[in-house]
Amino acid sequence: MPSDTQGAGAPAKDPPAEARHPLDDLIAALLFIVIGTGALIIASDYRFGTLHRMGPGLFPIMVGGLLTAIGVALTIQSIVAWRKRGADEAPPILPSFATMRALVFVMASLLAFAVLIRPAGLFIATAVLVFISTRAEPGHGVVRSLILSLALAVVAAAVFVLGIGLPIPLWP
Repeated sequence: MPSDTQGAGAPAKDPPAEARHPLDDLIAALLFIVIGTGALIIASDYRFGTLHRMGPGLFPIMVGGLLTAIGVALTIQSIVAWRKRGADEAPPILPSFATMRALVFVMASLLAFAVLIRPAGLFIATAVLVFISTRAEPGHGVVRSLILSLALAVVAAAVFVLGIGLPIPLWP
């Protein structure tokens, strides 16, 4: 009889990459392709510029192209895995608790950043974003999350406000 190594109250762990169903990868791949293609279409009206004098369309076109390429590669990989594994095996219906927890925390951190960036400034908004997102995985201490939040807020302030000179308020 196999023993229960997780315990009765422990949340279910995400399956390793080899145990995931290829349909999960195919859905992610199609999402990458849709977002990447959308970015390419939207950015097609922007001026591209040169590498020396970059226009506003250079970055979205590069990211959209990269997302689309990753989506195509992941589509091919999932189709090959599907054929190897057999299409008759059904994927799990609901994501695990750990996956849903991570999704909620990451989305909450992005929402907090969007709400705080104007009134609180880049430093505080970035620190809150990092702190909330580090709480997505249990087992990380609050002190560690605070240190990481402050360190990344300093880096973001140095790069975006001091280095690049973006007109984002640093403080409230």
